[in-house]
Amino acid sequence: MLNRRHFCRAAAIGGGTLALAGGPMAKAQALFQAGQPLTEVASLDWLCNAVALTSSGRLFVGLPRWPGFENTPSIAEVLPDGTLKPFPGGHWNNWAPGKPSAQALVKINTIHIFDDDTLWAIDQGEDAGPNGINPAQKILQFDTRTGKLLRSITLAPSVLPAGANLNDLRLDGEHAYVTDSGLGAIIVINLRTGTSLRRLADHPSTKMIPTRRPIGEGGHVLLMPDGSDHQVHSDPIEISPDGKWLYYQALTGPLWRVPTAALRDTQVTEKALGDRVEFVYDTGALTGTAIDSAGNLYLAEYDKPRVTVLSPQGELRVVVEDPRLWNPDAMFISDQRELYIPVPQSARMASNRGPGGVNGLQLPFKLYKVQLPPTLGGREKVPALAGAPLVGAAG
Repeated sequence: MLNRRHFCRAAAIGGGTLALAGGPMAKAQALFQAGQPLTEVASLDWLCNAVALTSSGRLFVGLPRWPGFENTPSIAEVLPDGTLKPFPGGHWNNWAPGKPSAQALVKINTIHIFDDDTLWAIDQGEDAGPNGINPAQKILQFDTRTGKLLRSITLAPSVLPAGANLNDLRLDGEHAYVTDSGLGAIIVINLRTGTSLRRLADHPSTKMIPTRRPIGEGGHVLLMPDGSDHQVHSDPIEISPDGKWLYYQALTGPLWRVPTAALRDTQVTEKALGDRVEFVYDTGALTGTAIDSAGNLYLAEYDKPRVTVLSPQGELRVVVEDPRLWNPDAMFISDQRELYIPVPQSARMASNRGPGGVNGLQLPFKLYKVQLPPTLGGREKVPALAGAPLVGAAG
């Protein structure tokens, strides 16, 4: 029996065997239309795949330098009049190929704000190809009040080898947990000592299953320009409200969890850690997640224009479904219990539609929100750790 704050339908996969239980998410019997109204928050010229808010309601967006959007400022604050103010400003937002990249936003993949109101960002750096090490790949922490850099964490090749791509992160106060979507792994960083670990790199739970292809709007498969399937390994990540479990999945699912204490413990071997991994739910492709203070996990679906919520009891329900929500991404729950949903339309990009892919983007890009029903929780409180700059965290 699982703790009531955790998701049910879990089954261990010791020895690396995928033992999926239950039917696909789309067929879940508990699914029903919740009918929450969708409110437009912002209209943007730049592609936005992540959103975060401070406790006072200041709104920040992540604007990745994906194909066709190379001149974006990468991170910006959305001002009350709807205009964008580059954050943190100056040289950080003005990077271009050939310019120095250590003190610049190169290719921001996600942003997040925790309860000390500091902004964390994943910078995937310059693309070195599937067999290279991306220059300037780093984890950044900024003070949202001043724009001051608090941390810049780089990882050793033993922790972030060639082909690895930092994807998303969550904190539990003392540690940062990061997914590697390039090769598949969970990276754990001690924020006080700077030491880092690469875990579950050889475990099937961090790998995308080739037969589970991401098929989205209009039957389009997520394809590389050369026609191969776009392989995205461990991607969305969340921590349970009590901090005991890390939830994660490859782009196309399913959803897994592993004890955070075991992830951090260097005395736990990779084999023993793999035996602690549990199957949670047979989710479909997800482009983003969020978790609330009650342990409800919000799922931004790839193959339908909607966000669903998976309760700790294993019930799956629709929070909002609307044709404007194709490919929602990294969501955020505000202190007002509103779920903010960026819609980058990633599957409509020509670069994600294979050889000769046709651009299907519908501009401008939109950012929406929905008020969470009273039965659901609010923003999960995370005792985030702010501190002096920390550069060159070693593996």
